[in-house]
Order: sequence, then structure tokens, then C-alpha cells
Amino acid sequence: RNSDRESCQASARSSTMWTSIVLAALSFSSPVSRVPHSKVHARQQVVASTAELVTNEVALARAADESRGLSMDSIAAAKSGHLGLPLGAAEVGAVLFGQEMSYNPEDPKWLNRDRFVLSAGHGSMFLYSWLHMAGYDLPLDEVKNFRQMDSKTPGHPEFGWTDGVESTTGPLGQGVSNAVGMAMAAKMAAATYNTDEHEIIDHHVFALCGDGCLQEGVSFEGIAIAGHEALDNLVLIYDSNKVTLDKMAEVTQSEDTAARFQAMGWEVYDVDGHDMSAIAKAIKDAKAADNGKPKLIIANTIIAKGIDEVAGTCAGHGEAGVGYTKE
Repeated sequence: RNSDRESCQASARSSTMWTSIVLAALSFSSPVSRVPHSKVHARQQVVASTAELVTNEVALARAADESRGLSMDSIAAAKSGHLGLPLGAAEVGAVLFGQEMSYNPEDPKWLNRDRFVLSAGHGSMFLYSWLHMAGYDLPLDEVKNFRQMDSKTPGHPEFGWTDGVESTTGPLGQGVSNAVGMAMAAKMAAATYNTDEHEIIDHHVFALCGDGCLQEGVSFEGIAIAGHEALDNLVLIYDSNKVTLDKMAEVTQSEDTAARFQAMGWEVYDVDGHDMSAIAKAIKDAKAADNGKPKLIIANTIIAKGIDEVAGTCAGHGEAGVGYTKE
């Protein structure tokens, strides 16, 4: 990359800079042990090196557990909310906010930041916990004030109200199409302003969706145009926990999600959503592949992971697990 661009944006562009904020309280002197990358079951051949997939696996695993704790405590205090996604997708959050995304919490409107859209907006404590730990202007008192009047942590994320929230989400599937629009805008901006000497716009747009999002027509309208327009700067992570609010997902859906996306011009990866090495490899490969294909990462997760009494069940979707948490 152009040296001028590097010197101008290095402090903001470096995701490892903000990893230190996420993990500021986590000090580990022992060497980091790598998890073998054998759990990746990719539907497309991946090419990223398996070396140093996770910069500090022990610390990121601790951060994932901290995010679970924040979510459980806040939802328990509010006596309302959705535990399932924040607990089930914690490792996805750790890899994204702790390593793979480029952002600057001190300048949340930095033009070339990576965008993150939580399409499954009901799982808002996922986003709030990571924004808090990443150093955004979201203090612990606001996290504790989850779902209360005028708090910065409303039940569904609201753009313009909470720093770091890129899109108001709640209606399932809407955030997927919001992310498609952002990726399209980034492509247009890059074509307009980038030159051979200066690459000003090169960020990625990430979105996290669930089974419910992909049951909505609004998501696939966006997904279709993303494939048609070759938006290879878009990475959609599908929290595939196979659970909906009142039934297991198999009761209402049976399509081959990977094949459906591939038919619309997407590249698909299938990983264990609790294996941070697998997640990191898929994201690295997705970002590196400028191949004219948007990327879908199917992250197979356990909803409400960490609360054995409800994990992997419909009860894990909402606050039903609160009664099993301990002070």
C-alpha cells in the first residue's frame, strides 16, 4: 500500500491497536497455544496461511467470556432481552472486534473504518458488550442500564444514538440489506476517489445475521443484488444455531443455505463458530479474496452457550436462561 496512506492512517487503521483496549485488563505471561485448524470445513478452498491466525488466543477467549458475562448481567438486571445470540456468537465478536476489523473508537466516524451491522438486532447486548470493551463512548453504567428509558443501550441498536452503531436494526433481515447498501456505497466511493497513488477507500462491511434474518424476503433482495453487483467487500456472518424463538429451525426451514447463496454469486465458508482459528481464517480469506464475490461465513454455533440448562434450545433465545446464572 502507498506509504503516504500508511503514515496518514496507521494509528487508526491498525486493529491490533484497539485489541489492546479490548484486552487492557487481561495480562497473560504464558505463551499462547494455537488450536489446530482442522475444524474448518470450508465449502470453498481457503488459502490464507494457518500461521498466527489468532494473535492472542487466550486473551481473546477471555474477552469472549467477558462479553458473555456483560450480556447475562445486563439482561438479568433489565429482566428483559435476548441471551442467545450474545452468548452463542461471543467468539465471533472476539475475532472481529479484537483482531480482524479496523476501527478507531476515538473517531467513530472515521471515513475508512470497517462497518459492522448487527442484523439480528434483538441480540443487541452482543454489540453493546463489544463496543464497551473496544473503548467506544459506552461506559459500564450505560451497559448496566440496558433497555432503560433514554439509555445508550436500547433494546435494539439505534444509529445516531450510540457511538459505534452503524445501523438501526430490529426488523429481521433489514440489517442484511443495510450492509449491502453500505458495501455498494463503498465501492462507488472507491471508484470515484481512489487513484493509483492513493487508495483512500478500501474498507470492508461486516454483518451478523441469524436464522430469522434469512427467513425474511428483505434480506434476499439485498443478497441477490450484492451478488449481481460483485460486492466482494461485503462479509455476511450467519449465526447458524438452528434455533428460532419457539421451535427448532428445522420445523420451518430446510433449504441448503450455502447452495442458495452460491447460486446468487456468493463465496461460502462453513466453520465452527466457537473455533476462533477457524473464524479468523475464514475472515482473513474473505477479506483477501477480491474476486467479485460477496462472502458468506456460516458460523455453526450453540445458542446461549455457557448456560447448560438452556444452551442449544429454544429457551436459550430469550431471557429464560437468566434464572440459571449465578452472581
